[in-house]
Amino acid sequence: MQLKDIQVTIQQIGVAISSVLKLEVEIADHELYRIAGTGAVKSGIWQKMSNEDFVYRECLNTGKPVIVDRPGYHKLCGPCMHYRNCKEHGEVCCPILLDGRVLGVIGLIAFTNEQRDRLFTDLEAKIEFLDKMAELIATKMKETELLEEQLLAERKMSTLIGYIDNGVILIDPAGECTYLNQAASRLLELPDGQLPDISVVEQCLTPFIRDETASRMKRITDSSESDGKLAVVKTGGKYIHLFLTYHPFHEGGEGQQDGVLVIADPKRMADVAMKYSEESHKGFDTIIGNHPLIESLKDLLRKTANSYSPILLQGENGTGKEFIAESIHRYSKRKDAPYLTVNCAVLTEKVLHHRLFGDELQNGIVAEANGGVLFLDDIHEMPMSIQLKLLHLLEEKVLWLSGNAKPAPLNVRLIAATDKELDKLVGKGLFRRDLYYKISVIPIDVPPLRARKQDILLLANHFLQEHSQANRKHIRTLSEDVKAILLSYHWPGNIRELSNIIEYAVNFSNATTIGKEHLPASMRNIELTTGAVQPTDFTYNLRTLERDTIQRALANVQERGEPKENAAKWLGISRATLFRKLQQYDLNG
Repeated sequence: MQLKDIQVTIQQIGVAISSVLKLEVEIADHELYRIAGTGAVKSGIWQKMSNEDFVYRECLNTGKPVIVDRPGYHKLCGPCMHYRNCKEHGEVCCPILLDGRVLGVIGLIAFTNEQRDRLFTDLEAKIEFLDKMAELIATKMKETELLEEQLLAERKMSTLIGYIDNGVILIDPAGECTYLNQAASRLLELPDGQLPDISVVEQCLTPFIRDETASRMKRITDSSESDGKLAVVKTGGKYIHLFLTYHPFHEGGEGQQDGVLVIADPKRMADVAMKYSEESHKGFDTIIGNHPLIESLKDLLRKTANSYSPILLQGENGTGKEFIAESIHRYSKRKDAPYLTVNCAVLTEKVLHHRLFGDELQNGIVAEANGGVLFLDDIHEMPMSIQLKLLHLLEEKVLWLSGNAKPAPLNVRLIAATDKELDKLVGKGLFRRDLYYKISVIPIDVPPLRARKQDILLLANHFLQEHSQANRKHIRTLSEDVKAILLSYHWPGNIRELSNIIEYAVNFSNATTIGKEHLPASMRNIELTTGAVQPTDFTYNLRTLERDTIQRALANVQERGEPKENAAKWLGISRATLFRKLQQYDLNG
């Protein structure tokens, strides 16, 4: 916050000072914009004091009062545009200080001989008075800052409470509701803005009563935070089941206290617990898709999740490599150990080196991840010097920790990711061959979305549910023309782009179905393909599907007059994997 934010108040203070002292008052901020003034300087309010600010600048720089008894001839006036031709007859200014900061300058100015006599008569008292006025302005500034902080905190808290999934009800000492968030209104089935009746609040508080003889709130506020209670509450003529928790505010004293009642839907809690339990058993089934390439990927992840060997995830941008790395950690024996990530593309060489390996005083992220998983994204961007250091670390398998005289064994599961063909970068000398072999013990190709079109609608419906819930909307389905567009589009941005498109559509739809008109303009005129994959029109034989998919990719590149190896890009696999599959399915003819 700056002085200009309370300009009206400052101008009122300036006018009051001027009327008392019969002198002109001028007040400027730390950038030397005139924000208040009286008499001859009033017309210059909001103007920058260019080429005439040297006295005030001295006051700002020193933080001390400045007295100019001969304006235009004082040593500070030398560079001024009004040197030896100044209309002022005298000037005194003081800094406006707050918490060690110089906020601006307040000055008294004489434009006549009469005002000059008045200014320099009992000058010490004038400076003391001016200093007190500067303190007054600083105090007003502080008050405004505190008020703004309080209002901002209240807005943040209100927003935060509004987005909490559980219901929150504030209860005053009389046992009445003073506030409830949207979730509480929904759980209690109340219209927006309506507070619950005191009878509803009493039903919610009943499970926490400990002293039947005391007053309503006194019965429960003597205790600390309560354990959760299941209760049946009648509201709106019907009975609902709620899970309740009460939190009293203990502010000292023996009087009745405010409290917070938190309410939740026990069925939803049970569903979440069941889902969590199911996901912990399903493993990589949280990776959405049933295309053979994805089923093969999930099978490979299940087999290698608990291995100690490094994994190299290869795939285009937006295919979900980071999510897959997180899944490997989540469903491995290391799930309770650290999972740390570093993007090699966004840090300078010096910062990346320090982030990975630390120094004598601080451990790097490799040491912090010991016992867990370290994910190195965009590893192709790693500078050669750091590649060498990482190679030695992986080969020696020891860590030198800060403050330790002896090394510690290295126990980190390394997962690296790239959207480049590292083998080609190795051939060009842009990536170390020995490190490439070290990090790609288990190479995993993550297919692009265009290579697994039958998964598009599965993913689209997942994102529809996710973004609808996040935006508090109730959009359930995609229209048939939207489905056709999604299936016909080539998705250069892959899954990330699909999520973005669905989120865009959710924001612009107020219906229960996403229509073509809700899509971005660039998507509405996509040329529809007649052979768009439908989710039920495929065989369940994985080998047949994989063979047919490879054949379609080969036919596609042949029609384009491109070399056979370009089919690897369409399939989202490496060239080595493509040629191995061609040999496996006898497709080299």
